[in-house]
Amino acid sequence: MTLLKVFAKSYLTLFAIVRICSISTASPVSILLFIALSYIFYKIHQDNFEGRIEQKDAVLASILSLLFTIFTLAAAYHTIIGSLSSTLFCVIVLSLSTAGFLIIYYYLTLLIFQASEYVHITGTFYQHPWLSYAAGIVCFVCWLPYFLFEYPAVMTPDSVNQYAQIIGAYELSNHHSIVHTAIIGCFYNIGMTITGDAHFGLAMYTLAQMTFMAIVVGYVIKTLQKAGFITPIICAAVCFYALMPYNGIFAVTMWKDIPFAGCMTLFCAVLVRLLLRPNATLPNGKHEKIKLSEYFTLILPYVFSGIMLCLLRGNGWYAFLASLPFILFAYRNYWKILIPMNLIIIGIALFVKYPCMEIYNVKQNDFAEALSIPAQQLASVMTNGGKLTDDEREFLSKLMDPEKVASAYQPDVSDGILKLIRASGLDYLETHKGEFFKNWLMIGIANPKLYFDAYVEQTRGYWYPDTEYKTGLADGIFLNEFGLSWEPILRGGAVVKIREILFKLNDLFPVYGAFWSMGLLFWLALIAAALCLRSECAASALICLPPIALVLTLFLAAPATEFRYAYALAYSMPIFLTAPFLRTENH
Repeated sequence: MTLLKVFAKSYLTLFAIVRICSISTASPVSILLFIALSYIFYKIHQDNFEGRIEQKDAVLASILSLLFTIFTLAAAYHTIIGSLSSTLFCVIVLSLSTAGFLIIYYYLTLLIFQASEYVHITGTFYQHPWLSYAAGIVCFVCWLPYFLFEYPAVMTPDSVNQYAQIIGAYELSNHHSIVHTAIIGCFYNIGMTITGDAHFGLAMYTLAQMTFMAIVVGYVIKTLQKAGFITPIICAAVCFYALMPYNGIFAVTMWKDIPFAGCMTLFCAVLVRLLLRPNATLPNGKHEKIKLSEYFTLILPYVFSGIMLCLLRGNGWYAFLASLPFILFAYRNYWKILIPMNLIIIGIALFVKYPCMEIYNVKQNDFAEALSIPAQQLASVMTNGGKLTDDEREFLSKLMDPEKVASAYQPDVSDGILKLIRASGLDYLETHKGEFFKNWLMIGIANPKLYFDAYVEQTRGYWYPDTEYKTGLADGIFLNEFGLSWEPILRGGAVVKIREILFKLNDLFPVYGAFWSMGLLFWLALIAAALCLRSECAASALICLPPIALVLTLFLAAPATEFRYAYALAYSMPIFLTAPFLRTENH
């Protein structure tokens, strides 16, 4: 019976790997894989591995393996099926592959759980307070060449639009976060007052953004010190922030996503510090009173980061609200402090979102902006010859020009289709919202595969590791009508070549390239949360919750597959990856 189980698991696993990797069934590689897999599963049975697994681990591993299998099948079913056209054979292949992936992810997750028990990364560490300051300075210095090369900043069309609002050329709009635009304007006006040079004014903001992101790094490092993590872990975190190329280029890019990522990381680090307080999460535990210094190192960072999460990105507001009930429940010992703090965050966010923006006539996002995914699905049906009734065609023609849909449709970006809607159908859409959703639903029922494929193409980068997209390739200031131009201080062919190489290494080196994948980072966050839930301090899973909640919002309304939208997940990685190994006084 044991050999039969080993054979079945080995063969199903092999089948899944061969299908997803497009390995020929006659290839020697498939034979070698089968031998290796048979040996692994035989050793697992010999060691009575499953008999030593606790029920909690088995449940968590089952949930994760199911999620990862769904993600894999959704993203790669075309590859798995290959050239098969028979419905019967497609069902058989997908069924066997599903079984294989479930086995792979289940045992890999269990192995990770077991291996984590042998990981001890707390204990011996530097207490020196200068280390956190040094970390921030090192990051700022390492990012300086990017600033000198991209001077005054990397400005894409979104950034130029914000600049136009600052100088009064465009009307104020919250499409790119009016709060972020106001912050840019503040530093821009300071620079203009000093020199009268627009480029210097923009550079002032860039330097301020670099400083803020470096301060966040210092706060993270100090938090890791307080948690007692060993020096190699702290050094690895500093190296990640200072040397990872996308951190350098994003530090000098004028996008709201960058300070938002810093605020998300700051928020998660505050949750770590809160968790480290004695008896912080015990229902009836006696906890220490907040010290005066902690109002500046704990309370103020929590309130500031919470407010900015709610105001810098629309989905940050939803991620914060989704996390809040769990935070309040876990830290209910601190309700006298947490409730006022969170009421301040929500109150300020709502005050800015409504009264303030109304007073200054700030234009809000139109209804079309929330329909990125439905609009893409409808455009996919129109582009790919899907089933439409005459009434549905007539309705869609009132939303967008049917003649232009095919040329405007990009599977992974909704901008082209939304522009079509704004050009001819926005007013009609605003007054026929119910009719829109009715038609969208009926068209989806008639074209489920086209809807599914359109959804996958637009969002897969956030939930599946093996997805191609470019990161950090924007340079200088995009063409504009306001006289802004790229004026690099650090220049030359060698500089350009080094920059080009830095952003190609991730395509050459395995493992390193994985940290450029939003999908993999999301999987790591889920695994980290599971590790936290199985630990003695399950409340540490809260540290992983805000970044996970952020990505989940992208599942529902991602405008495109772009790394910047999930950059907060990357920047907070040193925090959530170390969360499962926290040792606290809460148990």
